[in-house]
Amino acid sequence: MAEEFKKTAEDMKKAGEEFAKAAGEFDVRGMTKAWKEAYLRGLDSLFQTQEQTEHLVKDAVKQGLAGSQQILTSYEKWLEQNRGQAGVAAPFTDLTRQVVRSVHTTADPLYKTATETIESVFQYYEHAVASPSRKYTYELNKRLMDSIVTE
Repeated sequence: MAEEFKKTAEDMKKAGEEFAKAAGEFDVRGMTKAWKEAYLRGLDSLFQTQEQTEHLVKDAVKQGLAGSQQILTSYEKWLEQNRGQAGVAAPFTDLTRQVVRSVHTTADPLYKTATETIESVFQYYEHAVASPSRKYTYELNKRLMDSIVTE
């Protein structure tokens, strides 16, 4: 990811230098060509960033689910470990442990299904909506730029 940002920054710097050179020579055609290339590179960079952000969101949602499942598991283990130390509160601790185990047993398949659903939804979104939209938008902008800025 860092390399892509570095390359984009280098591309933008190069485009700026090309624009400045053309402007210094009063070369309007060179300026518009440099501007067009910079615009298309920036658009491409924007779409790459959007795609990376979508992956980060998907991972964050999945980690949130995994974290919730881990908390339930840890609490259940803690109750089990402290079972003999409860003293007078032993009946309450046993009841709490049973409730947590019941919730955990019920929630495990839900966590699995939710994780699979998240993966499926994001994959569908990427292949059916996001990727074609980015491609279409880029091609549309490129055609528009090509019709405005001729070589």
